[in-house]
Amino acid sequence: MLLRLLLCLFFYTTMKKPSLSFPVDAVFTWVDGNDPVWLHNRANALRNYGSSDQPAAEALSPARFQDNDEMRYALRSLALYVPWLRRVHVITAGQKPEWINTETVTIVDHKDILPSQDLLPVFSSRPIELCAHRIPGLAEHFICFNDDFMIGRSLDPTDFFRADGTPLVWAVRRGRKTMRKLLTSPTHISLHKSAVARSHQLIQKKYGRTFPIVMRHFPKSMTVSTANAVWETFPQEVQQTLSSRFRADTDIWIHMLYPLYLLATGQGILRPINGLRQVYDFFFQGVAHIGASLPDSNFCQKMNRIKRFAPLTFCLNDAPGSSEADRKKLKDFLHDLFPAPGLFEK
Repeated sequence: MLLRLLLCLFFYTTMKKPSLSFPVDAVFTWVDGNDPVWLHNRANALRNYGSSDQPAAEALSPARFQDNDEMRYALRSLALYVPWLRRVHVITAGQKPEWINTETVTIVDHKDILPSQDLLPVFSSRPIELCAHRIPGLAEHFICFNDDFMIGRSLDPTDFFRADGTPLVWAVRRGRKTMRKLLTSPTHISLHKSAVARSHQLIQKKYGRTFPIVMRHFPKSMTVSTANAVWETFPQEVQQTLSSRFRADTDIWIHMLYPLYLLATGQGILRPINGLRQVYDFFFQGVAHIGASLPDSNFCQKMNRIKRFAPLTFCLNDAPGSSEADRKKLKDFLHDLFPAPGLFEK
C-alpha cells in the first residue's frame, strides 16, 4: 500500500505542470538605513512624538533597517531560478541601490503608492507592504518579497498560483494551543505577534472562522483585486495602520491578514510547508523553506542545510543582537551561492 502511494506521488510530481496564461510580477521592499537623508527624516519624525508616547524599542531597532546587500543576491537568485517573471518592482524611500539596473527593475517611491502625502515619511514596513498592490502598472498577479528572501532552486509559476489564477497560500500549520493564544486579547507581546494575533481575531469576528496557520519569511502570492478587497473589508484597520509612521500594536500585517482573508472567502488554496507536506516536499519537490536569523545559535547549521538541500526558498535575516562578524559571514555565504551578476544589475 505504501509503495503504491509513493508511486502515485512520484508520477504526480513528474507530470508536466500547466503553464499560466497571465503575467506575474515580483515586488520587493528595500531601505538603506545608513542613508543620511533617511536618518535625518527619521529623527525629525521621532521628535514629533511626546516623551510618553515614543514608539516601542522593537520598532526602532537598527536591524530592521540594516542593508547587508541581501537584495543584490535575492535578485541574482530570481534571475537564475525565476526567469518567467514579467517585471521586478522595488519599493524604496526615495532611494536606489547604486548597482541596480533600472532598465529591468522599476524603482517605486513610497509617495507613488501611499494614498496621501500626509502619511509620509513612513518608517514601518506595515503601511508600505499594505500599499504594494497600488504600484502603477503592476500585474494583477504578483509575488511579494522582502529584500532578504532568496530562491534556492528553479521554481514554476504554479508553485505560487493555480492555472486559473488562484493564489497558493504558503503557510505553517499550528495547533490548538497556538490558536487559543492568537484568538485571545494579547498583552505584553511583541509588535509582530500582536499584528499576527490581530489578523486572526479580525477574520474570526468577520467570518466566524479560524485557520490554524502562521506565516514565515517566504514569498507571498497576491493579486491586486483581492488586496483591494481587503482594504474594502477592513477600512478602519487599514487606515489605522497607514497612519502609523513607526510600528505600533494597533497595526495589521497584510501578509497575515491577506492569506487568512483568501482562505475565509475561498479565494486562496492552502499550501502548507510543514507536517506531512514537508515530508512530501523533501522526497518529491525539494525542501520548501529554510529560515534563520543572524544571532540564532543554529545560524551556521541552517546555512549548511541550505547548501545541502537547496530549498525552494530561504531567508537569512538580520536581527537585534547580530554583530559585524555575523554580517560578514552572511555576505560571504550569499556571494558563494550567487557569485555572478544577473540581468537586474548594471
